Amino acid sequence: MCPPAYASEALKSRPRSDSTLDAYSPASRNEPGDGNWKVIQATNDRDTGASAPPLTVHLTPRFFVLVTILASAFAFSMGTMSRLILLSKMGLHPSSPSFHDLALLPINDTSNGVTQLPSPTVIQGKEVPFTTYTTKIFPQDSASTSHTVHLDRAYSLNLHAKEDVDEEYNNQQEQKASKDREDDADDLHLPAGQHLLVDMKNVDSSFLNSEVRLSRAMIDLINESKLTLLSYHCHTLVPMGVSCAGVLLESHVAFHTWPLEGSIVMDLFTCGAEPLIPVLPMIKNLFGIPSQDLVLGEEPSEPIMQWSHKLRGFREGFAPNYKRHENPLEHDLGLMLTRLDLDKKVPVVSEETDFQHVDVYEVIDPNISDGSYESLNPDSFRSDKILFLDGVQQSSLFGDAAYHEALVHPSMITHPHPKRVAIIGGGEGATLREVLKHNTVEEVVMVEIDEELVSLMKTYLPEWSDCTDIAGSDADSCFDDSRATMVYQDAFKWFIDRFGNGESKEEKFDVIIMDALDPDQFVEIVGNLYKDNHFVDALYNGLSEKGVFAIQIGETETTSDPGDDTGPDQDTANMMRALQSVGFQSMHNYDEGHSHFQAPWSYLVCLKDSKSRASWYRTAPEIEIELHQRLHSTESGAPALRFFDGSTMVDYQTPPKAAETTYCRKEDEPWECDEYLGIDPEFVNAPISHLEARKSTLGEHAGRGLFAAQDIPMHSTLDLSGSVKAFYFLPLTLSVLEDFYEWADVNYDEYAYVEDELSSVYTFAYGYGYVATLLGEKHVTVDSGILSFCNHGCNGTFSYGEEESLGFTEMNVDLDHAPEALLNKISIVYSPVFERHLRQILAVGDYTLRDIHQGEEITCDYLSFVGDPVEWEEDVTGLRAQCLGETRGDIQEYEFETNADEPVFDNFATECA
Repeated sequence: MCPPAYASEALKSRPRSDSTLDAYSPASRNEPGDGNWKVIQATNDRDTGASAPPLTVHLTPRFFVLVTILASAFAFSMGTMSRLILLSKMGLHPSSPSFHDLALLPINDTSNGVTQLPSPTVIQGKEVPFTTYTTKIFPQDSASTSHTVHLDRAYSLNLHAKEDVDEEYNNQQEQKASKDREDDADDLHLPAGQHLLVDMKNVDSSFLNSEVRLSRAMIDLINESKLTLLSYHCHTLVPMGVSCAGVLLESHVAFHTWPLEGSIVMDLFTCGAEPLIPVLPMIKNLFGIPSQDLVLGEEPSEPIMQWSHKLRGFREGFAPNYKRHENPLEHDLGLMLTRLDLDKKVPVVSEETDFQHVDVYEVIDPNISDGSYESLNPDSFRSDKILFLDGVQQSSLFGDAAYHEALVHPSMITHPHPKRVAIIGGGEGATLREVLKHNTVEEVVMVEIDEELVSLMKTYLPEWSDCTDIAGSDADSCFDDSRATMVYQDAFKWFIDRFGNGESKEEKFDVIIMDALDPDQFVEIVGNLYKDNHFVDALYNGLSEKGVFAIQIGETETTSDPGDDTGPDQDTANMMRALQSVGFQSMHNYDEGHSHFQAPWSYLVCLKDSKSRASWYRTAPEIEIELHQRLHSTESGAPALRFFDGSTMVDYQTPPKAAETTYCRKEDEPWECDEYLGIDPEFVNAPISHLEARKSTLGEHAGRGLFAAQDIPMHSTLDLSGSVKAFYFLPLTLSVLEDFYEWADVNYDEYAYVEDELSSVYTFAYGYGYVATLLGEKHVTVDSGILSFCNHGCNGTFSYGEEESLGFTEMNVDLDHAPEALLNKISIVYSPVFERHLRQILAVGDYTLRDIHQGEEITCDYLSFVGDPVEWEEDVTGLRAQCLGETRGDIQEYEFETNADEPVFDNFATECA
C-alpha cells in the first residue's frame, strides 16, 4: 500500500539517511502485534535505486509500561544522588536533624502547578504616579523559582468607615489626611529618609520557606504602614530560604530568610514623613510567627526581634525651616535607636505634651557585662528605663541615683541647715525625692511648667518619685508628700515675679536646684535665658544669706574642646558670667561619670557667701558625720544614698581637668593659667642641702632663721620636695582647737594641764604657719620642711616671696583697712585652675627675689601671711613691734614663758635641717 501523499512529501523533505522507520504507515496500524517491534518492510535506496514503502513497527502496551518504569527508576536514582551531593556540600547528612527538618519544609503554595503570589494594591485616596519598569533576571542554579509581581492599579483598598460617623468628623479627618499626604509627598522629594533594620529569630521554619506567605506578610505590612508597593521580586532558594525585594513609591523593602535557623533579616527604607518606629509591632505580628518545629512537650520560644532605626540623607538646607534641635531623632533618642545590639528596646510611652515630646524606652544592653550573675542572666533582672524629652536623654533607671544624688546633695550639705528648698523643673520627681531625704527640710516648692509630664512620670516611671522607703515621708509618691508644694507654671516668670525687683515679701529659699534646660544645648530659649540677667537676678535675690544654687550644665567638656567663650558652649559661658555678675562669691564645677549618659555629666554649685567654702571643702569624715546626722533613715534598713558619700564629695572638690583646659583657652587668657599651671621650668630649685637653720642674725626677738649654705641665684625655688609636704589646720580643725583652748583658759583652775598641752600646738600653728581664708574661713598652713624657719624681712627687705614689692610694709599700711592684694582670701569667683591647684598655691609658688650668697639669712614677707581681715590690725601691730625690737615672736615668747632649759622646737629645727 502506497503511503499517503503527505507522508511521501514528508519523507522527501527529510535529510538523507541509510534507513527510515515510519510508525505512521497505514500498514503498521493494520498488522497484528506480537508484543515486539515488527519490521514490515525495509528498503535500501542505494541497493535498488528505486523508491520503496517505509519501514513500519508496532509499539505494544507492555513496551510503554516497561519504558516508563525504567525511566522513572533512572530519574529517581539521579535525583537522589544529586540531592545527596548537594546536601553534603552544605554540611548536611541524612542522619542529621537538619536533614529531616529540610524534608518537612513545605513546597510553596501552587495552583495548577504555578505559584500564585499576591499583588500589591493602592491605598484608597492615595495618588500613585505612573512609572516605567526595567528588569533583568540572571538565571542561577541556587534559585528554584523567580517571580515578579506589579502593582494592580485596577484595585484599591476599601477602608470601611462606620456608617453612623458624623459627617463633619469625616471631613476633618479627610482634611488632616490630605495635609499628611501633602507633607508626605513633599518629603518624598527630599534627599533624606528613615532606615529600619530588623533581625528576628525563633521564627517558624515553614513560614520562612513559603514565598507566598512571606509576600502576603510583606504586602500587609506595606498597606498597614500606609506605604505603596509598586512591585516586588522574590526567589525561592535551593535547598531552602526566600529572598524578596520590593520597590516602594517611598523607596524599598527587602528581606532574606534562613528557615532551618528560624531567622529573618529585613531592611525597610522610606523617604516619606510617616515615622517608621510605629511599624515595628506590625513587623513583629506579621513576621514573628512562633516556631512549630517542637519536640513533644517543648514550649514554643517567643520570637526575638532586634532592630535599628536611623535618619538618613540630608535635611538642613533642603527642607524649608528645618531645625535639627526640633527633631527628637536628631538627639540622644536617635543615637539609642540606631543600636542593633540591644537585647531589648521597647517603647513604653511616646506622647506629645503642650510643651515637649516625651519618650520612655525599656532596654537591655548586653554589653554591660562584668561576669556577674546579673549580667549573665539578664532575663532574671529588670531592664533599664530611659527618659527622653524632645529626644534629649534626661535620666535612666540605672543612672537615676548617681545623677540626682550628684545634683542635690553637694548643695544641700554645703548649707548649714536648709529648711526651704526650691526645685526648677525636675518633672520626673527624682530631684524632689532626694531633697526630701534631708530631715531639716520643712518645705519644697517644685516649679514645673509641664503638668502632663508629671502625670506621665507617675504612670510610667513611678520609681523616680517613690518615697515609700524614706522614713520621714508621709506619702508613697514624693509628689504627694505634705512637705512638697507643686506649682505648674513657667519657673522663670514665677521667680522674676516674686524676686525680680530685689524686694519681696516671699520667704526666701536656702537652696535652689535647677534641673531644667541644659545650657549647653543650641536652643534659642536657652541662649536668651542666660543672656538676660533678670532671671539670674531673681535666683540670687530668692536665696537666703547663706543660700546655695545648684544646676546641671550638661555633658562634661573634653580636653580637645575649644574655649567656652568661642566654641559650642557659649551659652554656658554666658550663664557663668551672669551668675558671677549678680553677686555669687564662689562657684564650683564638678562632674559625675556614673549617670549612664553618653559621657560624664557636669554640675555647678554657686555660693552666695564665700564663707560657705569651708563647708564645701570639708574632709570625708566630716561629710560622713553630716550625712549621718542629716538624712532620714530608710524603712528597709538600706543605705539612704546609693552613690554619694564623703569620699565622693571630696572628689567633687577638684574640678575636671577638661574644665581647666577649656577655661585657659579663652580668647583673653586668665592670669592664673600662667601663674599656677605647674612650676615655671625657668626657675632653678635649691634643694634642702643648699639650706640650713640656725640662730637668726635679726636680733634676740627673731629666734631661729633660714640661711643659704651655698650661693643661690635669683628666681630660684627653695626645697620644693619639702614644701609640698606642708600640713594644714583646716577651718574645722582650727575652730575646734581654738574653742577647746578658750574653754581650757576659762576653766584653768581645774584644767590647767589642758591649756598647757594645747598651748604648744596653738603656738606651733601660729608661730610657724601662715593664715589664709582661701577655704572660706581661717585656716593655717605650716611648712613641714626647713622653710618654716624663714623670718620676716622688716621694711620690705625680704628676699624670698611672690612679688618684689607691692609698696606695702608693716610700717606704712593702714591698720584699719587691709589691702585686697595682701589678703590671702579667695578673690576669683570661678576658676577651675585656682580650685585644682589650691594646695599648690598654699604650699609653693615663692622664689628668691635676688641673688643670695652663701651664709646670708633668707627672709620672707610676713605681711603676705596675714590672711584674716578680722585679725589684720592685731597681726600688723605685732609685726611692727617685732621689727622695732619691742617684743618677741610667738615661738620665742612661748619658750621664754615656759622657762624651758632648751628651746621647745629645737628638735623640729634639727630634723628640718
